[in-house]
Amino acid sequence: MQKSKQPDPKYPKMFKSVKKRDRQVVPFDQERITQAILKAMTAAGEGGDNEAERLKAAQKVSDKVVKELSRKYSSQRILGIEEIQDVVEAALMILDYTKTAKAYVLYRRERAMLREKRREIPEQVKQLVA
Repeated sequence: MQKSKQPDPKYPKMFKSVKKRDRQVVPFDQERITQAILKAMTAAGEGGDNEAERLKAAQKVSDKVVKELSRKYSSQRILGIEEIQDVVEAALMILDYTKTAKAYVLYRRERAMLREKRREIPEQVKQLVA
């Protein structure tokens, strides 16, 4: 993975932390947003004909995401993963990466279902513990 990208001078307010789903707080890293967008673009076949073009397009979307997050939230706020992902979806649609937005939405839904299934405890296990 590449080194984290510095914030654009047009929106120098940078977030410090993100709260993951497991409640762990980790440093904000725009590169992680860029990489997630790049993976979605690659899967959807959008953003360019090669990796370099897709990376440039993913960085453009990622910059838009950070700009919008900076507009919506205080830099002192600890962002949640869902908040970031919601803004990524909107940015993809605004920038006309509709196939990528759809792939991103479907991937999020699939991952949410998998997380929910992991939370479900089989009745047999409940009986063993009781």
